[in-house]
This record gives sequence, structure tokens and C-alpha cells, in this order.
Amino acid sequence: MHAAKGQNASSAEIPNQATSGGPAGARARLDGVRVLVVEDDADSRELICSLLEMAGAMVLCVDSVAQAMDGVYHSFDPDVVLTDFAMPGADGFDMIREFRKAPSTRAAAVPIMILSAHSDDRWRAQALEAGAADLLTKPVDPVLLVIRILAAVESARAGAR
Repeated sequence: MHAAKGQNASSAEIPNQATSGGPAGARARLDGVRVLVVEDDADSRELICSLLEMAGAMVLCVDSVAQAMDGVYHSFDPDVVLTDFAMPGADGFDMIREFRKAPSTRAAAVPIMILSAHSDDRWRAQALEAGAADLLTKPVDPVLLVIRILAAVESARAGAR
């Protein structure tokens, strides 16, 4: 498992391209956002987790659905889940099903985002029907990743009010 270093990452900022026309210093930050990353490819996992830590997130990075659920059952309470779709043993749909069964009062409201090389409309529809909050196609743009995670978390928090 890869634990976040959120405190050390506070000086890195990811440019927010979604706010063009806004103040020149506007930045998308994930300060304090807890992200559970499930990615079986070690290089991709390390890259994604490092990027999210640099954006200020507290990150738990694992390589399987089983490890992810172990983290959830042993105190990691994510604000958002980012999971690869195609993984050996259990896929992104399995992650959605298992996470929604967690005995947390927040489990039903936490957005789950799926990363995949799939981009066809049929697959996207299946993922959304399974409960994915958002879909990101690999390779994912780092700025877009941070912005979409922030949007998913803000939307979930607004819905909880």
C-alpha cells in the first residue's frame, strides 16, 4: 500500500485550465480530499498517486479490489474512489459493488470514478448503469483528472447538505 503524504505535498499546485477567464492564479487543489486509488499496473498507480498527492490529496493506493476493501474496513474513509476498470480477479464493476456494501453511512454517496482504455458508448453506458459517477479514458490528462475528482467530491458534498 502507498500512503499519502498530503502534508508534504501542499506546495505543489496543478493549473486549473477549466477556469480560463478567471483569475490568473486560480488552481485546482485537492487539499484534504481522501482518494482511494485502485490500479493493478504499478507504474500507472505510482504516477496517479504521486500526481494526486502533489495536488494535496490524502491517498491510499492499492492494486486490487480486495486491498481496497481491506483499507476501507480498516479506517480509510475516502471522499472519492478512482478505480481501474480492467484488473485481474475483480474489475471496476466489482469495486463498485463491493464498496457500496461497506458498512459506512457514506458508502452509498461516495463518487466512484472509473479509469479505462475503453471509450465506446456501450461500455460507458454500462459503467454509468453500474453506478460509476464519472469515466475517464486512459491515458488521462493530469489536470483533467484533478478537476474531475474535485468536481465529483464537490457534487457529492453538495448533495449531502
